[in-house]
Amino acid sequence: MKALIRADASVDIGMGHRVRCQALAHAFIQLGWECRFIVDRRYQAFAATDDYLIDQEEECIALAQNADLVILDHYGYRADDITALHQAQPNLLVLDDMNDRGDFSAKWVLNPLHEVYSSQVENPLIGSQYALLRPEFLARSTQFNHASNQLLITLGGTDPLALTLPILQALKTRGFLMTEIQVLLGASAKNADAVKRFCQHHTIALAQGLSDVTPLMGQAKMAISAAGGTLFELACCGVPTIFAQVADNQTRSLQQHLPLGWCDSVRFDTLSEHERLSQVEALVEKVMAKWRDDTWQETARHTALSLVDSLGAERVARRVTLSM
Repeated sequence: MKALIRADASVDIGMGHRVRCQALAHAFIQLGWECRFIVDRRYQAFAATDDYLIDQEEECIALAQNADLVILDHYGYRADDITALHQAQPNLLVLDDMNDRGDFSAKWVLNPLHEVYSSQVENPLIGSQYALLRPEFLARSTQFNHASNQLLITLGGTDPLALTLPILQALKTRGFLMTEIQVLLGASAKNADAVKRFCQHHTIALAQGLSDVTPLMGQAKMAISAAGGTLFELACCGVPTIFAQVADNQTRSLQQHLPLGWCDSVRFDTLSEHERLSQVEALVEKVMAKWRDDTWQETARHTALSLVDSLGAERVARRVTLSM
């Protein structure tokens, strides 16, 4: 059977859509499916060699009609667009975060948050048990050493607001030990060269473009992270985290996870560049307070581990395959 995945990635869009769809594709491939991405030609620098490249969304509908399943992870599709795609391909799985596009029809909707969809969605797959984590997280239980004194800083695949360097500078000003920091940069992170120079000068551990991030997450005492799909990865690894919200679509996940007590957050996406620098100080203040709070860290770790396991993609692929 053939599945097509409509998702883009770029410096501005970020890598989150592509990463979670790749996790889902892996689970489908394990069940014998053939999976290929459909990518806007403008973003072909982030595409694979066998992806379909399109210039107009109408081309996606044409391709969809010749597939057994279409997976849509694209905020550019509003309710009417999704319904039109569903009419062309009855086996449509929509990945969603915000539930803010109005009522649309689909055979399945996947949202790792607790949201309510209209009756036009035949099979809602809702809740953190459906969080899409990469295959390497399946071995998570054998990799953790949270006794280490390490702060992981990871601002997503592209660090779209270039926050890594000002966060490092603010931590240094506050006297945080540079040798207790591990920086993780995406392969296409903004301002990467300046971050690398700062890390080299101050003996800060740095890794970039890792295919397997679980060893770094597994040894982190705490993290500073963007609040996209990495939120679920850090929860799966039991890492108490201060999240930097860098995009509007991260709002709902933070609204649902902050009251659980395992994380905190500071918002950046609605601010000017000048205002962001001031907000970095607020984020670092939270980090400094939580870093010394062993009781909070222990409680937060247990809470996080209870929320997300590593089997979400497998659950989705099996549910969809069995209902075909």
